[in-house]
Amino acid sequence: MKNTQFGDDELLIKLRDNDHSALTAIYNKYWKNLYQSSYRLLQDHDKCEDAIQEVFVNLWEIRSKLFIKISLKSYLYASVRYEVLRQLRRNTITEDIVNFMDTLSTDSNQELLEYKELDQQINQIIDALPSRCQEVFKLSRLEHLSHKEIAEKLAISTKTVEYHISNALLFLRSNLGKTLSVELFMVLLLHP
Repeated sequence: MKNTQFGDDELLIKLRDNDHSALTAIYNKYWKNLYQSSYRLLQDHDKCEDAIQEVFVNLWEIRSKLFIKISLKSYLYASVRYEVLRQLRRNTITEDIVNFMDTLSTDSNQELLEYKELDQQINQIIDALPSRCQEVFKLSRLEHLSHKEIAEKLAISTKTVEYHISNALLFLRSNLGKTLSVELFMVLLLHP
């Protein structure tokens, strides 16, 4: 199938019908522009390719329930933009954790022991959450999924995701007390 043969609407129909060549045609049609768009933010060839690959893998995975209300082009650009922002956020979080761990490695063994105890306490509190709340919270904070991604994965509404995350954070705050700074609290929550 040549990508010039079919318009976006036809390609989406073929994609929903499990036609892998439709995915290839969409990829060939939009890849270069999506790459250029993502490179402006990431400035990294490999990360751009990863972001675009993630979008197209997701497109294939959700093909049967994919109904785009805007143009395919707009959908793809928004998806890549979101994935780029997710990567930037993930990289920032990773850098924060590495910096925090570097700080710990230069501190005394007593502080490292306190950190480990605190990390263990946080994990115990998370494990005490109701099962669905715990699942939503871990997907959000440990796997860095968006509310929308969690909602799709668990077949619940984004409002329900927000509700569970809010409850989990309230539960954590009330169980940890006011001894932690917000910054340390967030770094520890994001540390697996």
